[in-house]
Amino acid sequence: MTSIHTLNQIIADAASAPSAHNTQPWSPRMIGDGEAVELRVARTRTLPASDPTGRDTLLGLGAWLEAFSVSAAAHRVDFDVELLPALADPEAIVHARSDEPVLRIQLSQAPNDGAHGQGSGTPNENASASGSSTGTGAHDQGTAVDASGSRSAAAGGAAPASSAGPDSDRQLLASRKTVRSDLAPAKGLVIELASSLPDWLRLVPVDADDLRHFSSLGTADTLRDPAVARELAHWLRLHPTHPRYHVDGLNDRVLGLPAVASRLVSPFTRNRRLREAAVRIVTPVGELWRRALLEVPVSAAGEDAPAAATAFVLVADSKLLDLGSGAEVTRVLNSPLGLPPERVLEAGQALMRLWLMATARGAAFAPTSEIIDSSLAQGELRYRLGLSRRDVPLFVTRVGAARAPNPPRAPRR
Repeated sequence: MTSIHTLNQIIADAASAPSAHNTQPWSPRMIGDGEAVELRVARTRTLPASDPTGRDTLLGLGAWLEAFSVSAAAHRVDFDVELLPALADPEAIVHARSDEPVLRIQLSQAPNDGAHGQGSGTPNENASASGSSTGTGAHDQGTAVDASGSRSAAAGGAAPASSAGPDSDRQLLASRKTVRSDLAPAKGLVIELASSLPDWLRLVPVDADDLRHFSSLGTADTLRDPAVARELAHWLRLHPTHPRYHVDGLNDRVLGLPAVASRLVSPFTRNRRLREAAVRIVTPVGELWRRALLEVPVSAAGEDAPAAATAFVLVADSKLLDLGSGAEVTRVLNSPLGLPPERVLEAGQALMRLWLMATARGAAFAPTSEIIDSSLAQGELRYRLGLSRRDVPLFVTRVGAARAPNPPRAPRR
């Protein structure tokens, strides 16, 4: 049985995972004396206005599970993962109104024979939101353990974050970088990251100018919705006097805001009357900005040379997934996610591995989730990249070397 102390360390490491607006939507609960962990969606920590499909929440939970896996490997802890029905319940994933766990992690101490954490926690092809998936052994979409006990890529799966072993991978969790500022190009990095993905996920490069346009359009389109504007304001912590400045959300240091600007804007994020006044101003401005951006022509399908790419879209190809047949496939494709929820969770795990691989190479991510959150910006992105109906964009980011050696880190609760 895993000790309480070890399990607390693993859970603390898992909390370093990224999430939209730094909401940290996970709520792990230890069961018994350390034999299992149940993961729930934390109440009030989802984004129902800007993330009505639950995509960002599922990606965040997947990233948490992968961070858990990395730390468990370093602590020589094996585990199995059982996906539970609540993973497919919008009340749990989108609105966080359910107290039902979305998955259960069954733990066991690895034999003291040099094996390092055989649990990848990645659902296999037959896993569903009501089924179980093992974290030990080789999986089609996960990580395996070779005879010497080191983590290695299974056939069709993803490579470990680094080649230096589980302890090194765990250190990457603490040094993972997310920035809002400019990034220096990291030639060939996108190609290297893409080679580590399972076959149903791919990275599609995005031209830097296109990315700026889509990001502006996504921001304008989402901010014209008062509910989204209120939601964003709720997660901003623009001054150290904010009671949750060191806990969660987006603070002025992470956003790179000048001190004067953050001091002026901060009251509008904390006082309800001022916030509502700001929303009444922002929403029509967003509409005017959106209309102006729609006048900018977008060329049809074309891609950057991957070696020179400084941004990419993580895309799931549902044609390569077994979604059943007939009405079952139609139901999935017409769902808000366009994918089974367990696959989005799995994509979150893959995304976390990409982030750690980039970290190992001295690179950082600068996510632009507003492009996916806006159906308008996402539509133009699809047109520009020539994505088909069965292609599901999940995440957009710039990638490269951070110009500041130690960019501010988002706080954790």
